[in-house]
Amino acid sequence: MGKVVAAVGMSHAPGALAFPENCPENIRTKLEDASLELGKSLSSSKPDVIFAFLDDHFENFFRNHMPSIAVGVADSHVGPADQWMETLRIKEKTIFAGAPEVAEHLIASLVEDGFDVSRAGSTEYGNNLLMPWILMNPGIDVPIVPVYINVFTPPLIPYKRAYALGEAVAHSVETLPEDTKVAFLYTGGLSHWPPYWNEVQASPDDKFLQRMKQYQTQGKAYLKTDPNLFVEFDDYEVEMAKKNEYPLNNHHPLVNDVWDRVFMEKFCAGDSTWMKELTYQEVEKEAGHGGHEVLNWVALLGAMRGVKSRLLVYEPVVEWICGMTYVDFDVGKK
Repeated sequence: MGKVVAAVGMSHAPGALAFPENCPENIRTKLEDASLELGKSLSSSKPDVIFAFLDDHFENFFRNHMPSIAVGVADSHVGPADQWMETLRIKEKTIFAGAPEVAEHLIASLVEDGFDVSRAGSTEYGNNLLMPWILMNPGIDVPIVPVYINVFTPPLIPYKRAYALGEAVAHSVETLPEDTKVAFLYTGGLSHWPPYWNEVQASPDDKFLQRMKQYQTQGKAYLKTDPNLFVEFDDYEVEMAKKNEYPLNNHHPLVNDVWDRVFMEKFCAGDSTWMKELTYQEVEKEAGHGGHEVLNWVALLGAMRGVKSRLLVYEPVVEWICGMTYVDFDVGKK
């Protein structure tokens, strides 16, 4: 029987790497300290493998083929994807080991439990993993098995289904060899309206978002005709932050701290019922199309069987267009 030795989560706003200086220094210091604390919690647990609950920002999957759930099965995965290198100010790619035998076990277990999981090969990471990993700086070389949940291309799995997915992941851990130590990492959220095309809010007159739609639909081949798209992604995001609106020229705020605080109160209390009763419509309205990244958090709560967790810090950082939150389940510390 495998054992969960850590469970840590945080937001993964690309601005924390791309333009960290835009965030007020006192807040940025608080968030960076929280990241390092989570990194220490992760490293001190000495895991054999990390299961990472992530969403894909169109690094691997696109509107022409978007699995609801996918698991990366490969000897290794790499990040960041080419289009994120300059945007995230990262000069070199990192190769992350992938624990393919464990990933195979996970897929087989999930399918046996009734989940139609897509098998992905070697995948590319973006800010979903690189931003937390760099700022946590755990200093460990541990294989990572990515568990991707679609959050940007409706229809999305219901929140109750995400919770059940987490429970099924926990079951897969329990059926691993008894000396296997597993850490959970979950990233994303909270409320934010990122500069991706969204069928509800994106104006047909917004040329940048229409270009993003082409990329989100066609995939990386589109970048051959529009190579500066992700460089301009940063510019668009900074301009959004200055005006506090998505899309540009549409007076819609970028962070809903009221909803975020309610979500974190319920999450840290282990309120499984509240989490499972969330709806696509509510999250879309209150937390934005980027807010659906909390599907990763709901899945993780399912994997932790609804136990309580500790909020290190929450800050609504409009400069990074994201409600930033950091949580530790303090596994083995209580």
